[in-house]
Amino acid sequence: MKRRETVAIGVGNQKGGVGKTTMTVQLSAALAERGRKVLIIDLDVNAGSTKHLGVDPNSFLGSFEVLTGEEHPLDVIVSSKDEGNNLPENLHIITGSRKLEELEERLRRKKSKFDDSSLGDVLKPVLEKLRGHYDYIFMDTPPSAPLPIIAAYKAADGFLLVAIPEGLAIEGLDEALNDIEEVREYGNPSLKLIGLAIGAVDKRTRLSKELVSYVHKHFSEFMLTPVIPRATVIPSVQTSQKTTIFQTDPQHPITEKFREMATSLEKNIHKILGIQKLDETKLHISETEDEFQNKERGDKDSMKEVLNG
Repeated sequence: MKRRETVAIGVGNQKGGVGKTTMTVQLSAALAERGRKVLIIDLDVNAGSTKHLGVDPNSFLGSFEVLTGEEHPLDVIVSSKDEGNNLPENLHIITGSRKLEELEERLRRKKSKFDDSSLGDVLKPVLEKLRGHYDYIFMDTPPSAPLPIIAAYKAADGFLLVAIPEGLAIEGLDEALNDIEEVREYGNPSLKLIGLAIGAVDKRTRLSKELVSYVHKHFSEFMLTPVIPRATVIPSVQTSQKTTIFQTDPQHPITEKFREMATSLEKNIHKILGIQKLDETKLHISETEDEFQNKERGDKDSMKEVLNG
């Protein structure tokens, strides 16, 4: 069974309402469509990615239980094999929930007085248990919960910034860049900015022109192309269809732009991180869902054998 070289990607902007969840879900779906194994870890108390994909956050254990050590990450993954959802093939999720509001307090209560590790390192062991199973792990971060954001910065291989044409979004990019520089000094020296994705662009407006110009000037080597135009198809998918645009309208021009942006992201990952993914759809080496589930079960059984001596 092929072991995958996993790229862990934090997604964010220090300001809310910038289309971060939409970008996470649709880029993940675009990569899954081309045969990549993709996992989203939803770290947001509002469970945006979870709900966007039509998964009920109250029906599954998720990121809270994993981060508190109550569950192994492989045991809480939701896929198309689970009832009550319409997840695309190759795209899995570890759900978010309101319980994440209690995460920092719960971890402080559990922490031994002899444990001198930082709470911000809580995601690192989780990712180590998932590496090899996925090509990409996207960590969808909240805009206002410090611990999950810090944990994503400290555990990620690369960070993807997201912005829309709003003044606060541009301000958030500068803050995020400062955070990346700081985390390189304190805990994750290998963290790289791997892309900047722009959505909801209306080229007729002043703010859209200013944002695109600003990004071209300051982030040209990281900017993903094309930019995603503002379109009614995206919010309609979010609010009513409970799935991805790749399932509801695979031939829509916006869908094609997300495909192109996914290609741009993989090129950046190759250039910046030195990791290049093969075209699995042409080489016919993509695992089926059943093969992946069997692999997961095998890993869990092996772990139980170790724990039971």
